Amino acid sequence: MIRLVPKDKFDDEACANLQAASDEDLLPYIADLLECLQDLNWPIAGPVAERLSLLGNELVQPVSDILNSDDEMWKYWIISHFLYLVSDEVFQALRFKLNSIRRHPTASETAEEVQSAACELLISRRNA
Repeated sequence: MIRLVPKDKFDDEACANLQAASDEDLLPYIADLLECLQDLNWPIAGPVAERLSLLGNELVQPVSDILNSDDEMWKYWIISHFLYLVSDEVFQALRFKLNSIRRHPTASETAEEVQSAACELLISRRNA
């Protein structure tokens, strides 16, 4: 079986496998792959984000789960990088939650700049 989920932050082999995999092959691993985006400084984060961003509505619920979590840094990375890459359809499905973060951030969302990232994203993708 071809490994699609990187085993560590330097797993170039899994990243190469991801690029060759079909969207259908990735569906069972979306949540695991999103975990690779918990720190965009990891070498695997860029290739994983680029490949995941090609998926459609299958991303909405797993990303919503992250945005509804208490992991502010993960939210920050998802909002400040990954959501710039996703399709307009996925972005629109997440817009309500992003506006909620913008209008009614928690103290920790403000402290960790999640609210600022949400504002920048919403402005950037205003016409999406």
